[in-house]
Amino acid sequence: MFPSLDLDNSLDNRDYNCPEENVGEQSQISGNRTSHQEQQISLFSGFERFEDLCFSSNPSPFQLSQEEREKLRNIHSEILELVAPDDDESLPSSLSSFQILSNCRINFQGQNSVEVKVSSSDVACLKAGGQSVNDIIRLAGENIIRSRSLRVDDLIELSQGPSDDKSEDVVVIIQHLLSSAEKIGEQQFEDASNLLNYCNGYSSDKGIPLQRLVYYFSAALRDRIDLEMGVTTSKMISLEIEEAMRNSSSTSISLHQRLPFCQVMQFTAMQAVIENVAQAKKIHLIDLDIKFGTQCSILIQDLASRHTCPVEHLKITALGTKSNMIPAETGKQLMSFAESINLSFSFHVVIVADILDLNENLFELDPDEVTAVYSPFFLWSMIGQQDRLECLMRTIRTINPCVMVVAETEVNHNSPIFVNRFVEALFFFGAHFDCFGDSMHTDDPVRYATESLLGHGIQNIVAAEGKERTIRQVKNSVWVSFFRQFEMVQKELSRSSLYQAGLVAKKFNCGASCSLDMDGKSLIIGWKGTSVLSLSAWEFL
Repeated sequence: MFPSLDLDNSLDNRDYNCPEENVGEQSQISGNRTSHQEQQISLFSGFERFEDLCFSSNPSPFQLSQEEREKLRNIHSEILELVAPDDDESLPSSLSSFQILSNCRINFQGQNSVEVKVSSSDVACLKAGGQSVNDIIRLAGENIIRSRSLRVDDLIELSQGPSDDKSEDVVVIIQHLLSSAEKIGEQQFEDASNLLNYCNGYSSDKGIPLQRLVYYFSAALRDRIDLEMGVTTSKMISLEIEEAMRNSSSTSISLHQRLPFCQVMQFTAMQAVIENVAQAKKIHLIDLDIKFGTQCSILIQDLASRHTCPVEHLKITALGTKSNMIPAETGKQLMSFAESINLSFSFHVVIVADILDLNENLFELDPDEVTAVYSPFFLWSMIGQQDRLECLMRTIRTINPCVMVVAETEVNHNSPIFVNRFVEALFFFGAHFDCFGDSMHTDDPVRYATESLLGHGIQNIVAAEGKERTIRQVKNSVWVSFFRQFEMVQKELSRSSLYQAGLVAKKFNCGASCSLDMDGKSLIIGWKGTSVLSLSAWEFL
């Protein structure tokens, strides 16, 4: 479903149309490791640690001396190692910093940043109406550069307090938000808190997209200050959020119907599966995070209408864990849909208490079947638990599917540097909140519930550290390097699938804002120029 939206689901251990399979036994796997798993572990014991892959395999093209780091203590110089182009070292510090912030707009591998020219008068008179959220964030970054020598009190005085028209001075609001993050990174908590006080006069969880974004990021920065000062951090899970989680089915389905990049991703992913099983009569799809199965409905409908090489049987196996349970209605709904269009179908469930308990025998593989694996926004959840990620990949390699289709978020939320994560998160969630504003009404309960859940993700990325920081997403380039260690090669996404992705986007009123670009062989789906999702297809050598 929707990226970064971690919806709690109910558990159902039943196996529809498969009486021969004892799902109850599968759900009670012991913690003991099999000798087969131990043999697998020895095969891959020497591959590179994930953290090293993220931060060492692609060294920064821009290195600063310690003296330069102290001199350039502003929010933009904090992220030089993350996104700076090769030739920025020769630029004046203010121009270099602004171009670095502009690079957050796309960040495709090997793609040059887009040069943005804004005059002082443009910044002064900018209104919220005609600009995307991330355009305003970039302009706020330039505003910080202009005023970098001013004290916090001077920055607040410049704006003369909140305007009666809350569409005005939006650049200054984001400037204060960015400056507050900078001050927190420098342990200047009083200054940071003063800047947030000003932001609070503008923020609202029911206002325009920018107000909503400021609301959740301000709250996360407050929690960060509490963490740094040893105060117990408040939990941003209100009764409304808990209610939204209980009603996650309707929320997820509604998001799928309304947001263009959700459907673009799902249709393109299923098209990649369909094309790789085109000659198979018996097909087995292993879905690592099935949730409510909307993506599987796409596959079922397409296979049922296939005239060349008709499908004899489709089996879908859903993987569940104690933290990623399978909704009870998923199997029933998919079974009912398959029956309505006369497709022979069975739905299986494999449940393990821990991913470390996973092995290929649990999937009851049939040599007559052609197997494919679909991983929608699942791998990132194990970045902080590399042993589990390795175990999953070893199991999939042993299964040796004809294709593994991987969807992940296109953002770096795994940086150990707080300000880096903050800037990345601000752009990433800024794109989402902007999309919600274009796709749903201001008072839409689905929008409010979704933003509340994303607010919890923002709090985790910004305020938490150590084991408490569980959201650790990385970009496509890191996954590409990681998969290659398992002797995986990337497959081309067909022209037909990319064409259909464009058609899916165009059916939405706001579809023109959904961008499709290629990063090598990976599809990058964006919103108004900001990368949001990546999709890639892989096979094992």
